[in-house]
Amino acid sequence: MLCDKEKMTAKRHNKRKNLYFAYLTFYGLGLSLLLCGCRSPVPPQKVSAPPVARHKQIFLVIDDAGLALSETRRFLEIPVPMTIAVLPHLKDTEQVCRAIARHANKQAILHQPMEAYSHSVALGKGGIYSATPSSEVSAILGRNLASVRGAVGMNNHMGSRVTESPELMRAVLDDCRARGLFFLDSKTSYNSQVPSAARSLGMHMEQRDVFLDIQHDRDHIRKMWGQAVSKARKNGYVIVIGHAWSAETAATIRDSFQTLENQGYTFHLLSELYK
Repeated sequence: MLCDKEKMTAKRHNKRKNLYFAYLTFYGLGLSLLLCGCRSPVPPQKVSAPPVARHKQIFLVIDDAGLALSETRRFLEIPVPMTIAVLPHLKDTEQVCRAIARHANKQAILHQPMEAYSHSVALGKGGIYSATPSSEVSAILGRNLASVRGAVGMNNHMGSRVTESPELMRAVLDDCRARGLFFLDSKTSYNSQVPSAARSLGMHMEQRDVFLDIQHDRDHIRKMWGQAVSKARKNGYVIVIGHAWSAETAATIRDSFQTLENQGYTFHLLSELYK
């Protein structure tokens, strides 16, 4: 028979023994995990990319290409990066797209026809109207993109009425997102719903800053070009829209780009803003 003291001693001995074996088990498990390269799960940390610093950057977009290849060539011959917005289903659409593809510093986007409040200019084939069901938007865009081969994004042609429709613009942007395309709001309406539609979809979007050639005379175009350059200096970058049919716009850019480059301005493809 063990006395009470011996019982207590044995009890303490067993307790130490159990603790010792527990320690060995824990140590062995930890060593095994280390040797097999396993690690305790660490919750992923989100690191926001710093905003890109932009300085004197000019993003040129030339609308209404596709009617005549000769018009687009005036801009293709200017040796600075620019984005050409091509209308679908016109007589020279295919040739214009092929010509753009041959220039490494040029890119094509779809110039998507959209209904305006004014009906003085025909919308043409492939248009989206205020009465167009949202369910039909994707098919329309698909046919137009098949016409404008190589398009990396799109902007609206006219569209003061349609861009005010949250439902239609959400359908357009949702389809762009599904196809991996960007969208530029040409800002033909002050009440454009493109920004709110983009926010609801978590998409990045940009808007036009300056129209060069709403008035066709040389003095007005040069005045607007000066305003665009000023915005690039003040804001870091500017998105400028001109039109393929304007020989004066082509001449204004051609006559000034070297001087601007000497002053530290740089020209860029529109897609760079969406990376």
